[in-house]
Amino acid sequence: MAPDLTSIELFIKTVKLGNLSRAAEQSHLSLSAASRRLSLLEQHFKVALLHRSSTGVSPTAAGEVLVEHGLSILRAVDVMHADLADYAKGATGRVCLYANSSAMSQQLPNQLTQWNALHPGIRLDIREERSREILQAVRDGVADVGIVTTQPGGEDLRFVPYCQDRLCLLVPDDHPFKMRHARFADLLGYDFVGLEDNAAITALITEAAAAIGMPLRLRVQVRSFEAVCRLIAAGQGVGVLPQGAVQIFRKEMALRFIEIDDPWADRQMYLCTRQQQPSPTSLALFDYLGACHRA
Repeated sequence: MAPDLTSIELFIKTVKLGNLSRAAEQSHLSLSAASRRLSLLEQHFKVALLHRSSTGVSPTAAGEVLVEHGLSILRAVDVMHADLADYAKGATGRVCLYANSSAMSQQLPNQLTQWNALHPGIRLDIREERSREILQAVRDGVADVGIVTTQPGGEDLRFVPYCQDRLCLLVPDDHPFKMRHARFADLLGYDFVGLEDNAAITALITEAAAAIGMPLRLRVQVRSFEAVCRLIAAGQGVGVLPQGAVQIFRKEMALRFIEIDDPWADRQMYLCTRQQQPSPTSLALFDYLGACHRA
């Protein structure tokens, strides 16, 4: 017989506490019943899971592996209960949306609030990822709908325009460069603060610098738009970010936006979903967000 969840949870508690008696008490089991459950676990896996001594117990190497997998199983069970509880409360469907940071920082949250009001029975799961990871998640069926700035490609996915995503140069308010418009090349002599290498913007500005034969002095790389803005405000360099996504930081951090005259600064954001057999709820969200763009 396969181990049950009670035995796995008991084992994890025993390892955590280093004491079977205390673990049995917390699990509302007698000591003999708890000891029997752990013995059956060892019989099932055909390996010793605990080192037993007069001072308590500790996991063997195999026991440590069981703790790792057991925690994963218990987390999955918790998620399962939470998901099914939604349906017990009247949920009629579920849709998973993956979106990039720029979309999350602009109109998307308000649009999703309106979606929830229009579809109260549909559970909406939301996750922020880089565009590359979003495309893979949609292809793998992990995400139902994605929002990316990657150019459309591949016959397995359907793309429609979502919104414009204009990039701008950010400098501290007291920066010596005073122009309101500039070519990207005009600022390549300065140090840059940017996002990680897997960010679409980092790849874009790196390619733009290479195209004009000038080095990109990317001295600082961080994970979030806010961190980039704070470092720019602190004088660590200049940066390139979506204007709409960082407008909220402009006054607070005394930043100045400089419009980029290069064509690549006008980015298009896209909605994507699978071409083959998307669910009705996926199509409903996809069409709703597409209509938001058209409006």
